[in-house]
Amino acid sequence: MKEHKYNSKKLIDKYAQMISRIALRYLESTEDVEDMVQDVFLKYIGYIKTGNSFKCEEHEKCWMIRVTMNLCCNAVNSAKMKKTLPLNECYYLEANYKKENPLMESVKKLDDKYRIAFELFYLDGFTITEISKILEISEANVKTRLKRARNKIREYDRREKKAYGRIWKRLKRNKK
Repeated sequence: MKEHKYNSKKLIDKYAQMISRIALRYLESTEDVEDMVQDVFLKYIGYIKTGNSFKCEEHEKCWMIRVTMNLCCNAVNSAKMKKTLPLNECYYLEANYKKENPLMESVKKLDDKYRIAFELFYLDGFTITEISKILEISEANVKTRLKRARNKIREYDRREKKAYGRIWKRLKRNKK
């Protein structure tokens, strides 16, 4: 039993931060992220208790990422998550809205398949080969998704600049 606690602590030290980063991109609430980290570790324990094992450390890491993404997607799509906003988030929503990174706002607008590949590559630093294993798609498909994600982000950026440019021109005209 003590050995299991040691392994659990080692596992948490190893993967908790990675799981939190991934979950935060989906859930945006620290309480929900903490719950998600617990859920992922509970799934892991259930997986191990059923007699399953991992081929190597990389397989274990890919499994953790995949389970995290699946559980987050399930949580986001649940009726409860769609209808509620935590009270503490309401107070800070307007204050933090203006502080958002424009790039991240564009990334959030991407379809899930492009956003996930983009985040894994650019934000988490995974290689194309690792992403293909995590998402269970070909490397060529990963490259295509990354290219399309970059193109869509550029498109969003151009639209926003045009909209801001038009607003800015109107403001200048009204001042004169």
